[in-house]
Amino acid sequence: MSAPAPATPATRVRRTARRNARRAAPLRLAGGTLVVWLLVAVASTSWWPVYRDDSMFVAAVTAIVAGTVVALLGAVYRLSSPVVGLATVAAFTLTGVPAAVPGAANGVLPTGRGLLDLFAGVALGWKQLVTISLPVGSYEALLVPYFVSVLVVTVTGVSVATRASRQELGAIAPLALFAAGIVVGPTRLDTSIVTAVVLAGLALVWALTARHARRAVAVASTVGTRVPIARSVLRPALVGTGTIVAAAVVATALGLVAPPSGARTVARTDVVKPFDPRDYVSPLSGFRAYEESDEADTAQLRVTGLPADGFVRIATLDTYDGVVYRVGGSDGAAASGTFERVPTSVDVRGVRGTTVRVGVTVDGYSGVWLPTVGDLERVDFSGRRADEDRGAFFYNASTGTGAVVGGVSRGTTYDLTAVLPDQPTQGQLASAKPGTAQLPALRGVPDAVRDTVEAYTDGAGSDGAKLVAMLEQLRRTGYVSHGVGDDRASRSGHGADRITELLTSALMVGDQEQYAVAAALMAEQIGFPTRVVLGFAEGGDSGADAASDGGTTTFTGSDVTARIEVDTAQWGWVVLNPNPTVRKIPDAQQETPKPVTRPETVVPPPPADQQDQDQQAPPQSDRDTPPVQPLWLQILLAVLPWVAGVLAVAALVLLPFAVIVLVKRIRRRRRRRAPSPRGRIVGAWDEYRDALLDRGHAVAPSATRRESVRGAPGEGGPGLAALADRAVFGPSEVDEPTADRMWRATDEAITSLRTGRTRRERFRTAVSLRSLRLGDVRRAAVDGRVGLVASKGGRTSRDYDGRRPIGRRGRQREEGRPSEDRGTT
Repeated sequence: MSAPAPATPATRVRRTARRNARRAAPLRLAGGTLVVWLLVAVASTSWWPVYRDDSMFVAAVTAIVAGTVVALLGAVYRLSSPVVGLATVAAFTLTGVPAAVPGAANGVLPTGRGLLDLFAGVALGWKQLVTISLPVGSYEALLVPYFVSVLVVTVTGVSVATRASRQELGAIAPLALFAAGIVVGPTRLDTSIVTAVVLAGLALVWALTARHARRAVAVASTVGTRVPIARSVLRPALVGTGTIVAAAVVATALGLVAPPSGARTVARTDVVKPFDPRDYVSPLSGFRAYEESDEADTAQLRVTGLPADGFVRIATLDTYDGVVYRVGGSDGAAASGTFERVPTSVDVRGVRGTTVRVGVTVDGYSGVWLPTVGDLERVDFSGRRADEDRGAFFYNASTGTGAVVGGVSRGTTYDLTAVLPDQPTQGQLASAKPGTAQLPALRGVPDAVRDTVEAYTDGAGSDGAKLVAMLEQLRRTGYVSHGVGDDRASRSGHGADRITELLTSALMVGDQEQYAVAAALMAEQIGFPTRVVLGFAEGGDSGADAASDGGTTTFTGSDVTARIEVDTAQWGWVVLNPNPTVRKIPDAQQETPKPVTRPETVVPPPPADQQDQDQQAPPQSDRDTPPVQPLWLQILLAVLPWVAGVLAVAALVLLPFAVIVLVKRIRRRRRRRAPSPRGRIVGAWDEYRDALLDRGHAVAPSATRRESVRGAPGEGGPGLAALADRAVFGPSEVDEPTADRMWRATDEAITSLRTGRTRRERFRTAVSLRSLRLGDVRRAAVDGRVGLVASKGGRTSRDYDGRRPIGRRGRQREEGRPSEDRGTT
């Protein structure tokens, strides 16, 4: 029997390639899967503000596990895309109900109703997410959009990472998941900027590492042996990772120093809301209806758990057009016009105050506006219509106004969890400063408002003092009359003519409807953003107590009242009562209207001894006015932020190029400071060869030094190749002067490469990555061939300074890079 024929080099290369592929398959499956898991976990943080509930974690884990099983089975058994798609639908059907619609599941098994909600949620859940207030928790089937997104992203990402030729493309799916969470998320920036930078950084690092790993495998298949992982994969990947980390730090710092100042434009900001408050009559227009004889003593609401002096809000109004105060602005674009469904709770983390739990039962009250207390956190309906009321409930968090489409009526029962914001004292209110809330511009404000404000606040200094003085004067000079029964005649309404009549009459007679509107218009005149609040209070500001029995307060029609809310810089929105107490109205002295006049100012006589103009004290207005900054300083302060922003962006753009130049400098320094003269000569040659690569000259990985400089631009290349060959393969020792001469010649040769090139071409050469990429490939190939030499009996080193192989004659020679110059071994 004849001996088997020896394997040819090509056969050995193919065997080595197959062996490397078999070894890489499990690593590719495990590594790609873990990276996709990490990216999906980071991307899911953008969905947390949407749900804020533990059920999101259950849905995420279930979707990731199910998607991974489907993707790995497809990769192992080489299933086609349609088969993988059908398997994904099957996994979604089996696991979707208990994970995404837990309320409709029978333990861990789906139900018919649950499956219907599951598949309906795929199509309708997205619209519901952007028309409902956040967070939603596990309300109805609103977890379905997130669950199906994670499932599809996991199947896609793991399949690409384990089957595609460019596995780093699997990061695209998690990036899309992150973007989708932002689109359906809140308008404010709840997702950290750091999270976005980390996600992008992980994707880039994965892409960089996978690219170098593919190159190393290609080199190994070419030379038929392993390549050094540290040099061919880890070192280039670490260099690129350092660049990415540096850019990420700069980007994160810019995002934290200069975050977006306004609300984000997301899907929920542009979607058409199903509830529009402009479709309904202003609730303030029906104020007098509560005071009619048949309604005044009728029970409207029964409230339990209400604190002393509690106030039940019906609606908050912020838009005045000279005729009526209404909700939602003239065009519906105001913040008060955006009503959303509340699935579980309202985010009140930023409100400082006392948490209360109140139960409400509706008796005679009816209407679309739902009575609430403070800043609502949670509402739970009960009774036979609980599900219908829950589905029809909408809430506006900016004004604290709730509504039920279709209206509430007798028998509606619900429990409220709310926060009563801390309120300033009367003394603290005098130091209040106007807030920055944006409200619709007031229209049709009568001139009497401005004249009354000037008369009431004359002598008051700060804006807070003016506000307090105005309210005190309004309560002191006003009288309350609803114009019903035996009350003094008092016209209803709160249009501009009625407010003018109230402020200019001999006796100021009106009710809470007029006083609240007048106070709101005057507070706006002072500078405070102001809203009118309609609701119920004990006694309706008359001083009487509402009926109370065992902790239950019963509000009747006569308990209706209206107050104002002003926005302050220190305490936010503050509820103020501008209404006079109910007292006897004196007989009118005159029935003709009187104008509001400002008190005369007494002009003091000039002093007897006129002071010198230079010695006179500045007027009070000048002392109160801050000094005017010089024009050059104003221009500098205006331009400085723009200059800083431009410089920061320029630094961010130029940072990768600076890192490339720095890496090349470090590489050159390491080569020039090699411990032996021969190592310095070899390093000088490598420096010249890398300069050729960056210049665009084609240098084959297997080319000898003489072949490398063939047709090369510039001067001195052949001499450098000859000197390097003589130093590496020559029998004599290389001395220091020879190494210095080699480096001088190298610098001259590299300088000649720049001759005749434009500034742009020199910049492109300086920041080129060819020497970093192709140089590592060439060294990896050389190291593979040197490994073959070592396997035949020689000893090698991969450093610039080492010992040459021991020949058959036993003479030890110092090693440079023998196989590098001979092309093949």
